[in-house]
Amino acid sequence: MGRLQLILLLGLLCLCLNLESCQAECRVEPARDCESICDASGKNCTIRALVLLPDDNMYQASLPRVLPILKVAEQQIRSKALIPPHIDFEWLAHDTKCDASLGVIKAMDGIIKQCAQVIFGPVCDYSLAAVSRITKYFNSQGTPLISVGGSTYDFEQKKTDCNDEFYMLLRTGMVSFETISELTINVMKRHNWSHSIFYYERDGQRSVAGMHTCFLMMKSLGKQMRNENMTFAQFPLEPNLKNRTEEMRREIGNKHSSE
Repeated sequence: MGRLQLILLLGLLCLCLNLESCQAECRVEPARDCESICDASGKNCTIRALVLLPDDNMYQASLPRVLPILKVAEQQIRSKALIPPHIDFEWLAHDTKCDASLGVIKAMDGIIKQCAQVIFGPVCDYSLAAVSRITKYFNSQGTPLISVGGSTYDFEQKKTDCNDEFYMLLRTGMVSFETISELTINVMKRHNWSHSIFYYERDGQRSVAGMHTCFLMMKSLGKQMRNENMTFAQFPLEPNLKNRTEEMRREIGNKHSSE
């Protein structure tokens, strides 16, 4: 619960306190009246939060699982008087099906038709990449996007100006593929291992980050191992193959084995 409260509170800080870091200004665009939290009288204050997740519990972060927790986090924040009591929340849930193109369409619907002021999700990496590239142009000041996803190397790059690819993205996840890669490399160094081949299922752990989760993990691991001048090879396992003996003998061979 503590992490979700933090996620929600960070979104509120961007909106309620009007932090400079949350104002993209990546294009000249007049503000719409609905972009303000409160109306002209200073009353009728509502934060419209767009939630972009798959409506499928096959995924660890799905609408049925996350929406109730976000609402409980909102109650906890209210009970601690962290936001003014007259500010309401409107949770705008959209099913992305963990699809990149549909994620973009749902994000545009939420901004244009419902005038959302902040986005939670997506979590699936391909969908997150597609949406977070364009949020700096949503609304007149850009729209902050908060996600526990974004595990690949690209999402960890600099996000300090409009030229940065994922400028409005705020990642709150505790673990990334880069940190997992660092752990793997440190273990190998401790044992003086410098030569490796990794077997993986391309779509393994799909419930975590969508399609090609393990492939994206291998991409991050390979990049870091090559930076360490370590020999790296990878081999995607054939799906539904029960006997791996011949497959491993063929791929390991003399090149990746030793006496």
